[in-house]
Amino acid sequence: MLRIVHTRGRRAPAVEQFAELPIRLGCAPGNHVLFQAGTDPGVMAQHAEIRLENGAFWLVDLGTASGTFVGGMRIMRQALKNGDVVRLGGPGAPELRVEILADAEGRVDLATAQSIIQAAVMQATRHEDKAGSIVVARVGAATRRAARTNSLLSLGVVVAFASMLVAAFFVYRSRRAAEVLAAEIGLDKHPVAPAAGTVPSDVHSGREIFEANKGALFVIGYLLPNAIGGCCTAFAVGPDLLATNAHCVLACKKRGGKPIVTQNDSGGKTRFDIVGWSGHPGYNPQSQSANSPDVGLIRVRGRLPVVVTLGSDAELRAIGPGDDAFVLGFPGRVMDPQSPSATFLSGRVGRVMGFDEEATSADKSVLIQHDAVTRGGNSGSPIFNQYGHVIAIHAAHMDEENEEQLGGQKTKVLNSSPFRIGMRIDLLKGVPTP
Repeated sequence: MLRIVHTRGRRAPAVEQFAELPIRLGCAPGNHVLFQAGTDPGVMAQHAEIRLENGAFWLVDLGTASGTFVGGMRIMRQALKNGDVVRLGGPGAPELRVEILADAEGRVDLATAQSIIQAAVMQATRHEDKAGSIVVARVGAATRRAARTNSLLSLGVVVAFASMLVAAFFVYRSRRAAEVLAAEIGLDKHPVAPAAGTVPSDVHSGREIFEANKGALFVIGYLLPNAIGGCCTAFAVGPDLLATNAHCVLACKKRGGKPIVTQNDSGGKTRFDIVGWSGHPGYNPQSQSANSPDVGLIRVRGRLPVVVTLGSDAELRAIGPGDDAFVLGFPGRVMDPQSPSATFLSGRVGRVMGFDEEATSADKSVLIQHDAVTRGGNSGSPIFNQYGHVIAIHAAHMDEENEEQLGGQKTKVLNSSPFRIGMRIDLLKGVPTP
């Protein structure tokens, strides 16, 4: 049995399940996994087919010009593994994930295992009822024997009580074992609510993304009697709201002077006074790791001219390794707080993870690791996906600590890593409005 999960394209995040093979994929009527000609780029009328051969599932390209890809590699014929990501066509074409629920020999997946555990729990409950009946029967027998002799009555009561204790012990142990096993495979967890919104199919170039959003970028600064200083990047998310990092909110507050923001490419003519700041209440400023929500909001006096578009829940949960990551901001060395001009940086998503830097479910993967070459002033910069929507706020570098010999002594040396960390944009929902 196979499950098809649409991860990118018009149909994402739809799920389809198939018990019979072969499964045909394409735009022409009659296909089992049906796409729409013209709307789903790169998908041919009869594009590909999933077959069962010699106990294995095979993906076969049906001679298309746009190609069929598994894990980013073009294939003509490929044995599928559980979790393989298939793309029908070139970059920007629809993608889907293949989940193998049961193979040809009847081996099953987690959902079937859950059903088995539920049956075990029900069986344990039936044992409890049966144990009670046994106790009642034995007590009754002892009561009848009491008419013949008091000694036999006493013995019957003792036997009945001991049997009840033994039965209760075994019922408890079986139920406890079933509960532990159910918890290990996730039966005690509530299902995650489905993601809101959809994943777009219109992919933009880096230049298009820059031109559409450059007016939403600002340098956070402070106005002194004879100078203007700058400290971080911010970007407009509402008519008078800017997003940045929580550590930028704390650091820029300490600079003194009059707090302001200056618009990118405005020649220093478009500035707004800052009238309020707030950071995420869960942010830990003492930590040296990206293990807490480093996001914040700034309120300004006036109406901001350009606002970015934030990624939908469906887009955020679909983020994965290899996705494009575009960073727009003001690296420290070239930051000009008087007349700022933003720098465009591009890279790829390397990994998504939770605050413990371990893999987790899509709804909790709030740390976005990327390799765009950022610098200090890029703190607070927006990270865009290939659709031109903001998916994260750049927050930190991932430094590496090595032990080296210096002057004959072992010394820990901190080396800069090529990997950077972004905070997923939906963490802003937890920031109080300033």
